[in-house]
Amino acid sequence: MKNTKNNAMRIVSSLSALLLLICLVASFTACNFYLGSNGNNAAKQEESTLPPPPQINVSDELDLPEYVQGLIQLDEIFNSYSYEGVDEQEMKKALLKAYIEATGDPYAEYLDAEEYEEYFSERSGEFVGIGVSVVNTQITINGYEYKVVQVISVFKDSPALEAGIRVGDCIMYVGAGESRELVDIIGYTEAVDRIKGEEGTLAEFTVFRSTAGSDYEELAFSIPRRKVESLSVNHRVSETDATVGIINITGFDDTTPRQFCAAVEGLKAQGCTRFVFDLRNNPGGGLDSIETVLSYFLSEGDLIVSIEYNELLSGQNYADHVREKHYTSEYAGLNVEKEDIGKYKDLDCVVLVNENSASAAELFTATFRDYSIAKIVGTRTFGKGSMQTLFSLDSYGMEGGLKLTVARYFSKSHTDYHGVGIAPDITVELSEEALGYNFFLLPEDKDNQLLAAIDELNK
Repeated sequence: MKNTKNNAMRIVSSLSALLLLICLVASFTACNFYLGSNGNNAAKQEESTLPPPPQINVSDELDLPEYVQGLIQLDEIFNSYSYEGVDEQEMKKALLKAYIEATGDPYAEYLDAEEYEEYFSERSGEFVGIGVSVVNTQITINGYEYKVVQVISVFKDSPALEAGIRVGDCIMYVGAGESRELVDIIGYTEAVDRIKGEEGTLAEFTVFRSTAGSDYEELAFSIPRRKVESLSVNHRVSETDATVGIINITGFDDTTPRQFCAAVEGLKAQGCTRFVFDLRNNPGGGLDSIETVLSYFLSEGDLIVSIEYNELLSGQNYADHVREKHYTSEYAGLNVEKEDIGKYKDLDCVVLVNENSASAAELFTATFRDYSIAKIVGTRTFGKGSMQTLFSLDSYGMEGGLKLTVARYFSKSHTDYHGVGIAPDITVELSEEALGYNFFLLPEDKDNQLLAAIDELNK
């Protein structure tokens, strides 16, 4: 019976951290907010002739839910009879993932130690790499089509920029010399993984660069990887109207507010007086980041977002958590000062969205509508009005972190667009011709949604 009790306590220790975390979610320990048996019965197996394992009932002593007692009993059977045994670390991960899946929360997930560290690196806007954004596409050479990794942006002060990588370069091979391999053979995901790597190591690959006509120049690169700042905001002067600046926000992280301001000021310096804020395919991001960007368009004291938690947290006054004006100490890391509040509220602008504009991008859109800052052009947005937080599991005896939905959030009008999306003021579907292009390589003169947004500015 002693061994049985030990086994019970062992699986309880594996589960207790998770249970404690769920039950004590109000602690908000180290969290960040931000807005993926064989059914063949042909032969019936004989029942086991082995003696049954002892029945375990620890509910009175440990006050555990019935499903946890079932897991304890199952664990006793495996540890009594399994030839392979049980890997406790893998079991912990599997239990966490299974529990999360069973909750039905589509945005909940378990992050192991490496994923947890990578998450915070991405949210901070810093990562190790060569400093490019890429897409999966294909090119035709001598009548043959090849799948390639194409560069769509090169980050400022990055190893890629210093090495001479250009927008439009197509990575054809990864590796060097005789060991290099075609992207067309190994696939996009594997190719990107090989270009990534540890700081101080070399990313080796060969690009095909378009020259005159349909020819390509072959160039080999060996680029040292290092920490670089992500590019969450791209900007340019419109090709069809030199008075219009186009600002594409690809996500909201710690770099976004600063890059957004630099984009607006840079375009103003080039003579732009009107702006298209393109949030198509923007999946969202951090709450601090979107609140900061929105504060540039509002007056001091204006409501940015209200957040509603569950009853447990409401009892601890978290339901009164309403975000209004924010600056100075709270946003020191994002470089927002009191004088920055409302500095862009008089900009002549439109917001461009599509069905992949989600979360923080939708809060941006809803706020611009609520305060009558701009018209919305494009298609109905994704519809994510829930907020997740990331908990460190370190204090619960586990590595990594747990992300789960903890609240719903609303813009000024308190309109609930979760699961519904935001309908634009001017609905414009992407044309069949435009759909024939990779979205990230779509020329402006073929982008009928962008052209409609520019036309709206001229009305």
